[in-house]
Amino acid sequence: MAEDRVTLLTAREAAEYLRVSLFTLGKIEKRGDLVPFRTPGGHRRYSLAMLNEYLERSRRRPPAKGASAQENKPADDAVRILIIGNASETANLIIKALRPKGDYEFASAKDGYEAGVQVMAFKPHLIILDTAALGFDEFEFCRKVKSDPKTKHIKIIGVVGFGRDNDVERIIECGADDCLTKPLQTEELQRSVQGLI
Repeated sequence: MAEDRVTLLTAREAAEYLRVSLFTLGKIEKRGDLVPFRTPGGHRRYSLAMLNEYLERSRRRPPAKGASAQENKPADDAVRILIIGNASETANLIIKALRPKGDYEFASAKDGYEAGVQVMAFKPHLIILDTAALGFDEFEFCRKVKSDPKTKHIKIIGVVGFGRDNDVERIIECGADDCLTKPLQTEELQRSVQGLI
Protein backbone atom coordinates (compact mmCIF):
# COMPACT_ATOMS: atom_id res chain seq x y z
CA MET A 1 0.00 0.00 0.00
CA ALA A 2 1.19 3.55 -0.77
CA GLU A 3 1.00 4.70 2.85
CA ASP A 4 3.28 1.84 3.95
CA ARG A 5 6.09 2.89 1.60
CA VAL A 6 9.15 4.31 3.38
CA THR A 7 10.77 7.31 1.68
CA LEU A 8 14.34 6.45 0.68
CA LEU A 9 16.97 9.12 0.14
CA THR A 10 19.73 9.14 -2.46
CA ALA A 11 23.38 9.37 -1.37
CA ARG A 12 23.42 13.12 -2.05
CA GLU A 13 20.21 13.65 -0.04
CA ALA A 14 21.56 11.50 2.82
CA ALA A 15 24.82 13.49 2.89
CA GLU A 16 22.84 16.74 3.06
CA TYR A 17 20.65 15.32 5.83
CA LEU A 18 23.72 14.33 7.88
CA ARG A 19 25.45 17.61 6.92
CA VAL A 20 28.51 15.84 5.56
CA SER A 21 30.12 15.64 2.12
CA LEU A 22 29.56 12.66 -0.20
CA PHE A 23 33.19 11.73 0.44
CA THR A 24 32.60 11.65 4.23
CA LEU A 25 29.43 9.63 3.71
CA GLY A 26 31.51 7.07 1.78
CA LYS A 27 34.04 6.91 4.65
CA ILE A 28 31.23 6.34 7.15
CA GLU A 29 29.99 3.41 5.04
CA LYS A 30 33.50 1.93 4.63
CA ARG A 31 33.87 1.89 8.42
CA GLY A 32 30.63 -0.10 8.55
CA ASP A 33 28.84 2.57 10.61
CA LEU A 34 26.12 2.97 7.98
CA VAL A 35 24.91 0.25 5.61
CA PRO A 36 22.62 1.58 2.85
CA PHE A 37 20.06 -0.37 0.85
CA ARG A 38 21.03 -1.17 -2.75
CA THR A 39 18.74 -0.83 -5.74
CA PRO A 40 18.86 -3.53 -8.46
CA GLY A 41 21.09 -1.10 -10.38
CA GLY A 42 23.52 -0.84 -7.44
CA HIS A 43 22.55 2.66 -6.30
CA ARG A 44 22.64 3.42 -2.57
CA ARG A 45 19.43 4.35 -0.74
CA TYR A 46 18.92 5.42 2.88
CA SER A 47 15.86 5.55 5.12
CA LEU A 48 15.44 8.43 7.57
CA ALA A 49 15.23 5.92 10.44
CA MET A 50 18.63 4.48 9.40
CA LEU A 51 20.22 7.94 9.29
CA ASN A 52 18.74 8.93 12.65
CA GLU A 53 20.02 5.72 14.24
CA TYR A 54 23.49 6.58 12.94
CA LEU A 55 23.22 10.09 14.41
CA GLU A 56 22.08 8.67 17.76
CA ARG A 57 25.04 6.22 17.84
CA SER A 58 27.42 9.06 16.92
CA ARG A 59 26.21 11.14 19.84
CA ARG A 60 26.97 8.30 22.27
CA ARG A 61 30.42 7.54 20.84
CA PRO A 62 33.30 8.51 23.18
CA PRO A 63 35.41 11.53 22.15
CA ALA A 64 38.29 10.95 19.76
CA LYS A 65 41.70 10.82 21.47
CA GLY A 66 43.35 14.23 21.64
CA ALA A 67 40.23 16.15 20.59
CA SER A 68 39.14 19.11 22.67
CA ALA A 69 36.08 18.98 24.90
CA GLN A 70 34.40 21.72 22.85
CA GLU A 71 34.84 19.77 19.59
CA ASN A 72 33.28 16.70 21.15
CA LYS A 73 30.45 18.40 23.02
CA PRO A 74 27.56 15.92 22.94
CA ALA A 75 24.52 16.89 20.89
CA ASP A 76 22.22 15.76 23.71
CA ASP A 77 21.48 19.42 24.47
CA ALA A 78 19.99 19.89 21.01
CA VAL A 79 16.23 20.21 20.71
CA ARG A 80 14.94 17.65 18.21
CA ILE A 81 12.25 19.01 15.86
CA LEU A 82 10.26 16.75 13.54
CA ILE A 83 8.66 18.53 10.58
CA ILE A 84 5.71 16.61 9.09
CA GLY A 85 4.36 17.62 5.70
CA ASN A 86 4.94 16.96 2.02
CA ALA A 87 5.82 20.53 1.02
CA SER A 88 9.63 20.73 1.08
CA GLU A 89 9.57 24.54 0.78
CA THR A 90 7.69 24.73 4.10
CA ALA A 91 10.27 22.48 5.79
CA ASN A 92 13.13 24.53 4.33
CA LEU A 93 11.55 27.77 5.53
CA ILE A 94 11.11 26.33 9.06
CA ILE A 95 14.72 25.12 9.22
CA LYS A 96 16.07 28.41 7.85
CA ALA A 97 14.03 30.39 10.39
CA LEU A 98 14.95 28.29 13.43
CA ARG A 99 18.55 27.16 12.87
CA PRO A 100 20.18 30.51 13.83
CA LYS A 101 18.01 30.81 16.96
CA GLY A 102 19.04 27.72 18.92
CA ASP A 103 20.67 24.32 19.10
CA TYR A 104 18.20 22.33 16.99
CA GLU A 105 18.29 19.01 15.16
CA PHE A 106 15.76 18.45 12.40
CA ALA A 107 14.08 15.43 10.84
CA SER A 108 11.20 15.30 8.41
CA ALA A 109 8.39 12.97 7.38
CA LYS A 110 6.07 13.16 4.40
CA ASP A 111 3.28 10.74 5.36
CA GLY A 112 1.68 8.98 8.30
CA TYR A 113 3.90 5.89 8.20
CA GLU A 114 7.12 7.90 8.07
CA ALA A 115 5.83 10.21 10.82
CA GLY A 116 5.17 7.23 13.10
CA VAL A 117 8.64 5.81 12.43
CA GLN A 118 10.28 9.18 13.13
CA VAL A 119 8.40 9.71 16.40
CA MET A 120 9.86 6.42 17.68
CA ALA A 121 13.35 6.65 16.12
CA PHE A 122 14.12 10.40 16.28
CA LYS A 123 12.30 10.97 19.60
CA PRO A 124 11.42 14.61 18.90
CA HIS A 125 10.86 17.21 21.59
CA LEU A 126 8.65 19.17 19.19
CA ILE A 127 6.57 18.31 16.11
CA ILE A 128 5.64 20.92 13.52
CA LEU A 129 2.61 19.43 11.76
CA ASP A 130 1.55 20.93 8.41
CA THR A 131 -2.16 20.09 8.28
CA ALA A 132 -2.70 21.63 4.84
CA ALA A 133 -0.32 19.45 2.87
CA LEU A 134 -0.69 15.85 4.02
CA GLY A 135 -2.31 12.73 2.62
CA PHE A 136 -3.29 11.23 5.98
CA ASP A 137 -5.47 12.21 8.91
CA GLU A 138 -3.15 14.67 10.60
CA PHE A 139 -5.76 15.48 13.25
CA GLU A 140 -6.00 11.83 14.31
CA PHE A 141 -2.18 11.63 14.29
CA CYS A 142 -2.04 14.62 16.66
CA ARG A 143 -4.68 13.04 18.92
CA LYS A 144 -2.76 9.73 19.07
CA VAL A 145 0.56 11.39 19.93
CA LYS A 146 -1.06 13.42 22.69
CA SER A 147 -3.07 10.51 24.14
CA ASP A 148 -0.19 8.01 24.28
CA PRO A 149 1.63 8.13 27.65
CA LYS A 150 4.95 7.52 25.86
CA THR A 151 4.59 10.52 23.52
CA LYS A 152 2.17 12.95 25.16
CA HIS A 153 5.09 15.09 26.40
CA ILE A 154 5.98 15.98 22.79
CA LYS A 155 4.96 19.55 21.96
CA ILE A 156 3.01 20.00 18.72
CA ILE A 157 2.62 23.12 16.59
CA GLY A 158 -0.04 22.82 13.90
CA VAL A 159 0.39 24.76 10.65
CA VAL A 160 -2.83 25.42 8.73
CA GLY A 161 -3.71 27.13 5.48
CA PHE A 162 -4.81 30.76 5.59
CA GLY A 163 -8.53 31.16 6.21
CA ARG A 164 -9.02 27.63 7.54
CA ASP A 165 -10.29 28.62 10.98
CA ASN A 166 -12.03 25.26 11.47
CA ASP A 167 -8.65 23.53 11.14
CA VAL A 168 -7.19 25.80 13.83
CA GLU A 169 -9.95 24.78 16.24
CA ARG A 170 -9.70 21.09 15.31
CA ILE A 171 -5.94 20.80 15.76
CA ILE A 172 -6.10 22.56 19.16
CA GLU A 173 -8.95 20.24 20.20
CA CYS A 174 -6.77 17.28 19.21
CA GLY A 175 -4.11 18.43 21.67
CA ALA A 176 -1.77 20.70 19.68
CA ASP A 177 0.05 23.19 21.91
CA ASP A 178 -0.06 25.99 19.35
CA CYS A 179 -1.25 26.67 15.81
CA LEU A 180 0.18 28.96 13.13
CA THR A 181 -1.29 29.93 9.77
CA LYS A 182 0.33 30.10 6.37
CA PRO A 183 2.13 32.00 5.08
CA LEU A 184 4.39 31.40 8.06
CA GLN A 185 5.89 34.49 9.66
CA THR A 186 9.49 33.89 10.78
CA GLU A 187 9.27 35.82 14.07
CA GLU A 188 5.95 34.22 15.01
CA LEU A 189 7.39 30.74 14.36
CA GLN A 190 10.51 31.52 16.41
CA ARG A 191 8.42 32.84 19.32
CA SER A 192 6.12 29.81 19.28
CA VAL A 193 8.99 27.30 19.27
CA GLN A 194 10.99 29.11 21.94
CA GLY A 195 7.89 29.48 24.11
CA LEU A 196 7.14 25.76 23.99
CA ILE A 197 10.64 24.45 24.60
